[in-house]
Amino acid sequence: MTVINENTPFYKKRGVQVTAGIVAVFLILIMMFVSSSNGLNKQEQNVDAATGEIQTALQNRADLIPNLVNAVKGAQGQESAIYGKIADARTQYNQAKQSYDNASSQDKKTSAMQGQDRAFNLMVSTIQENYPDLKSSDQMGTLMAQIEGANNRVTYERKKYNQAVQDYNNKVVSFPSSLVAGMTGHSKMAYYQADESAQKNPTVDFSK
Repeated sequence: MTVINENTPFYKKRGVQVTAGIVAVFLILIMMFVSSSNGLNKQEQNVDAATGEIQTALQNRADLIPNLVNAVKGAQGQESAIYGKIADARTQYNQAKQSYDNASSQDKKTSAMQGQDRAFNLMVSTIQENYPDLKSSDQMGTLMAQIEGANNRVTYERKKYNQAVQDYNNKVVSFPSSLVAGMTGHSKMAYYQADESAQKNPTVDFSK
């Protein structure tokens, strides 16, 4: 270990100072790297949490499907054409849900959730189009309120999810965390896009 005193040659003093400076810079860089990496991981965890919340909201809405189908059956009786379309939409929903369960990346999860959204909207619009004269009842009124509430929850969770993705993406593209993102395999994530056929919450209006 080098001891510096008044008798130490200048070049040795200078060398020790340079070495200490390099070590200090190196430590600062390590701290910045760790901080940025932890920040990215935290934002990624926020996206994961938001994903779980939106999936729960989608599933809660999907749980209304049997009630929706039974309400139509009770009011209109059996008609194979409409139930075939509903069955197709339910199949699409189940396939999208399976894709979500098997997704290997966040973007694939997002795509699968969008598929669930489309399938549900297709089911509702199919009933609307095929039963324009379906009369309202207490059961229908209750179902309408439940679907509206479920859709509002999906919309709310979608906004939270997209905000979490935006915060994460901002960190991925912002310096100096962008350098750390490239070194640790963090990349931008896709936003949750609402189904184009349902820019407004799908409604079930049986009163016409």
